[in-house]
Amino acid sequence: MKQFLTLLIFLLLSGILTAHKPKSKSEKFGNVKTFFKSGFNFGDKTRESQEMKIHIIGKLSETVGKRLNFKDTLMIEYERSYKENKLIILENNNTNYKVLGLTGGSIIESNGKGLAVRIIDENINVIDVLKLVEYSICNRKKINKFLIPTDYIYDYSNENKITVPANSEDFIQKILKKKSDLIDEIIKDEIELLNNGFSHTKISWKNGEFIFGFNNIPPKNGNYLSLKTEKYIVKDFKYYIENFWNDFFVIFQDSSSFTYFDGWEKNTCVQKIEEKVNGFYPFMMNKERITSSKILLIPAMEDFFYVYDIKKKLLQKVE
Repeated sequence: MKQFLTLLIFLLLSGILTAHKPKSKSEKFGNVKTFFKSGFNFGDKTRESQEMKIHIIGKLSETVGKRLNFKDTLMIEYERSYKENKLIILENNNTNYKVLGLTGGSIIESNGKGLAVRIIDENINVIDVLKLVEYSICNRKKINKFLIPTDYIYDYSNENKITVPANSEDFIQKILKKKSDLIDEIIKDEIELLNNGFSHTKISWKNGEFIFGFNNIPPKNGNYLSLKTEKYIVKDFKYYIENFWNDFFVIFQDSSSFTYFDGWEKNTCVQKIEEKVNGFYPFMMNKERITSSKILLIPAMEDFFYVYDIKKKLLQKVE
């Protein structure tokens, strides 16, 4: 058993080396284009909440545009920052991919078209970004007047910087503090983010909350037993891991706590991790339970791992 676990850990940790590369994703929702970039790509079974948020923002921004009769192109760019370096740009007449240039130390020329909302930050809030979208559309003709020269440090040495037109924190906060009836209305629409089919995992978002659950709608043809499962609702999280058979989630709120969720309230439990672990990389998990009631969780760059007993709700450190 020990040899098996050693081999399994080696195979899982070797995935970290291939995953430490940027992940970028572009989507289109009518006349709305979105671009997301993260420093890591851990595959389809491990996803950051930030990636899901930009998808939600894209879908709902299309609705905002239609309600405000905006027919031009809207570009929404978001790059995750892993240092204390924040930048927000609300810009008219430029839908080029500008964030990619900024993080490389250059400013890409304007294409003289459309409207853009660009963000470089560690975390984003869906409702806040939608307010920025609404404000930019409503104030398109004068939006560029609020850009001021801002120094942006674009590498981890904190030595190299460029000056870029961006919005001040005070300006952005004034927008976010205002109530928006339009945004309050459209966030009531449920956005599906994941659906692995009947009796398997699904995720959606509504009213500022992520909803983890299971698809309990059986196919029309055939005899299926009724599926009754619980939901797990959370305002935000860091990332989730899904197993190979799509029948449970491990949802990390941060680097020191996670929730196991398989649709049954008796098994749902928030677990605290007492040890200080590397929070830069996500945990790795075996594709399936190592027994009928245990899963293996491996923190990156550590010489130990955890065995979690689902039924006993017990987390055991193994060195």
